[in-house]
Amino acid sequence: MNWKIIFNPFSKFSEIQLLIFGIVITLLGSFIGYYFGVTYDGVLDVHVSQNIFIDSVLENIINIFSVFIVLFILGKFINSKTRFIDILNAVLISRIAFYIVALFTNTPKMDEITTKIVENIENPEKMNLLTSEMAILSIFTIFSLLMLAYFVVLLVFGFKTATNLKKWQHWLLFGVAIILSEIISKTLFSVFYS
Repeated sequence: MNWKIIFNPFSKFSEIQLLIFGIVITLLGSFIGYYFGVTYDGVLDVHVSQNIFIDSVLENIINIFSVFIVLFILGKFINSKTRFIDILNAVLISRIAFYIVALFTNTPKMDEITTKIVENIENPEKMNLLTSEMAILSIFTIFSLLMLAYFVVLLVFGFKTATNLKKWQHWLLFGVAIILSEIISKTLFSVFYS
């Protein structure tokens, strides 16, 4: 297996190939959200919620825009030669991690466990999760955290390729940019879905 393609496709493929793949994977991710009953209601969020396909597409557009605009401005600050398409590709490709999580978020077993937790959130002693349910919940949590890390890794490699950044201060700004993009996405969601 070629790990470089999985973790840094930006060094292997042209910007047009990445853009086409990014658009296709975004549409596929939107379909996954619709079909599997999940919502992408924030840059770093995947939750259970019934959506129509167009809502899933709109959620992805909001999230992509929120990350793109912040990283593009930061990219231009770091390197004035930063290109629009390179930042867009980094954002589009990195979201594949959330589409993978979405495939496992709303399974019957996860739904059963989530319902148990929500119904007994105020009385944890009544939750009564079985050992097998705790194991499933733990595995899903670890998997989700790994996918979040994968999102960050893809975004880091894409952003580094686009901006040629090297200074540690720029990495701090990158971290702040991700948090800012989450705030922007939540604000846009409250405007569009209020």
